[in-house]
Formats: sequence, C-alpha cells, structure tokens
Amino acid sequence: MKNYTVLIVEDSMFVIKFLTIAFKNAGFKVKTAADGFEALEKAIKDDINLIVTDLNMPEMDGITLLKNLKENDGTKKIPVILISSNIPDKNEISGSFAFLQKPFQENEIIRIAKKAVKDIYG
Repeated sequence: MKNYTVLIVEDSMFVIKFLTIAFKNAGFKVKTAADGFEALEKAIKDDINLIVTDLNMPEMDGITLLKNLKENDGTKKIPVILISSNIPDKNEISGSFAFLQKPFQENEIIRIAKKAVKDIYG
C-alpha cells in the first residue's frame, strides 16, 4: 500500500488488536480511537485515508460519526467501512463505503479497504 493510514474506531481491545495486525500486515499505517469523538478529532487533524468503525460504541456511535464526517469538508471524502455484529437499517449506513457484519474474515476487510483507497485516491 502507498502508506495509507487507516483509523480504527472500536471500543473492544480484542477487535482493535485483530484489525491493527491485519492492516499493518497489508501495509497500512494504523491509528486507533476508542469512540466517535476521538475519531472525529483525529480525522480532522491527522492525515487519515480510511476509517473502519464499529457502530455500537459509548459516547458517539458509528452512525453519528459517519454523519459528522460526511458533513465536514475536510473529512467527507474519507471512505468509511462500518462493522457491527448487528445489521443496521440500510438508510442509517448510506454514505459508508461498505458494511461488514462481525465476525468477518481478515482477508475480506483488507480486500474492501484496498478497493476503498484505490477508488478514492487512485
């Protein structure tokens, strides 16, 4: 990968570790956030190329994070992959690049992530 940075937004340390290893092995730089507020702050101030976020989190959930990202000129083009063990309403996740239901395979999320950055950044 062309030194793309993924921001993993998740309140489960197990999932953060799993995704961090998967993305680093695929050549991504990895940053993490424990909730939507921290993620939004990092997305605005850091050079983030992709966001993978859980839907169910304390403070700010993934749906609210997605809406805030899409309303901000500096972050609206960042592709967002939503992950959750629950299946959300289709209207809630419009604006995301993809949705994956947990549990998912490492190669599945990496394939979607590579497509996302290729589609947006070439």
